Amino acid sequence: MSVNDSVNRIVAGSGVILAGTFIGMLLDIITKKVLTSHLAPADFGTYALALTVISVTGAIATLGLNEGVPRYIAFFRGRHEEQKVHELIISAMIMGLIAGLLSILVSPSLFHTLAGNGFDAQGKVLSVVKTLIFAVPFTILLNLTVAIYRGFDRTNVNMYFYNIIRPVSLLGFATVAVFINASLKGVVFADLLSMIFTFGIMSVYFIKKPPIKQTVKQERKIQFGDTTRQLIRYSFPLLITATLLNIMSWIDTIMLGYFKSAEIVGIYNAVYPLVGFLSLVISSIGFVYVPVTSKLWGQNETAPLGSIYEVMTKWCFLLTFPLFALIFVYPEYFITKLYGAQYVSGSTALRILALGFITNSYFGFNYHTLLASGDSDFLMKCSVASAGINVAINFMLIPEYGMVGAAIGTAVSFSSIEVLMTLRAWRKQNMHPFTSMYRKLTFIVILMVGSMLAAKNAHLLTGALWEYTAFIIGYFLIVHRAKILDNAEMKMIGEIRKNFRYRLRLRIQPLKTLAS
Repeated sequence: MSVNDSVNRIVAGSGVILAGTFIGMLLDIITKKVLTSHLAPADFGTYALALTVISVTGAIATLGLNEGVPRYIAFFRGRHEEQKVHELIISAMIMGLIAGLLSILVSPSLFHTLAGNGFDAQGKVLSVVKTLIFAVPFTILLNLTVAIYRGFDRTNVNMYFYNIIRPVSLLGFATVAVFINASLKGVVFADLLSMIFTFGIMSVYFIKKPPIKQTVKQERKIQFGDTTRQLIRYSFPLLITATLLNIMSWIDTIMLGYFKSAEIVGIYNAVYPLVGFLSLVISSIGFVYVPVTSKLWGQNETAPLGSIYEVMTKWCFLLTFPLFALIFVYPEYFITKLYGAQYVSGSTALRILALGFITNSYFGFNYHTLLASGDSDFLMKCSVASAGINVAINFMLIPEYGMVGAAIGTAVSFSSIEVLMTLRAWRKQNMHPFTSMYRKLTFIVILMVGSMLAAKNAHLLTGALWEYTAFIIGYFLIVHRAKILDNAEMKMIGEIRKNFRYRLRLRIQPLKTLAS
């Protein structure tokens, strides 16, 4: 498969994921706006702390299989060893179910032991955890089902369930809870019902449109052989990696809850999701990037991988930077419009978090490249180092600086892990994104952000919509004049446009036929 074909497949698949992820994040912010209008910051902070505990539990109980399963399904498909795929699917689902049921028994009591005499002495967070913990088995099975479809290049399933059905149902149930003036417990119960509802719809979809073709589906014997052991060996480091990567954000909430008030936790957890938009493009592309490049590894076609890494990283950062500039220069505007003036104290933390999160797009697909190549052990090691940095900085800064200290810890730890993964991809695979054009782009964006900050400090910018529109137009004009995209990339973009129009016509034609 050529570079053009691979890039075309990645962009075509990630376009759907990008749209779905954007919709899901908007719905998440709307849901938080509904909840923050009903719950006091202290209650919202309690809810956020409980969600953190459940998220940690779910990440651990998933056992890293949500990343291992799609990689190995795609890898074995590349080697035409489809007979191993059935064993992967069955063993992953059984292990996930067992881990989910065990988490119901272990997580609440473990949390009570660790936090019962600390920041949750009154047991408010524990009472919420005891309700939400029943969502964990459903969450794990939903994660694994999406991972299975992802391995078969059916990445749109993630959009259906995680980006649309789950957030829409949560918004609906939460709105009903607010409408009937439910207490915090009512809001928590609405969250649980939303997860069960989403899993029910997924179960029906899995039965109606299974990921495996009938010819492969005939083998139904449950077995745990070499293929399962290979999956476990690969996935276990990813379990550690995923847990620690999540802890790098969750530890902020936990330590803020320990050292500061629930109100500060609520403000921090309200502004934190905003920087998630900076990972929107790379997470969407990465969702498709891993199975596509894993299949190339399985076919032993590694020659195009370096060029794919370079091109996709440059495009990803090009598209992400304008949003970063808006968040970094106008954090107060974002927060006030979304949550109100009572949350504007989180603006400095938001700006620091934005600096940390933009490194994800700037260094690009290092994590995904190492994941596809099978280098899960190193991902675990560098995540351990980064999580340690995060904890150390938080311990030093949170007691005095609160949410600003938490933001610094997260920004530094996220940046450090990006540097480590980029160095590894360069040394082991001889891949990196820093071409001459990418270095030129780096200089351009630094100059533009610096100019915007200077103009704002001189009161030449007010945050009006036309100012940002002018910035967007100027940014892409400069990129075009500087020829950041070479002729080969422009040709790829032309082919992508052509394929997009073709697919659009295929979808519109049946509608025209029905209308006539």
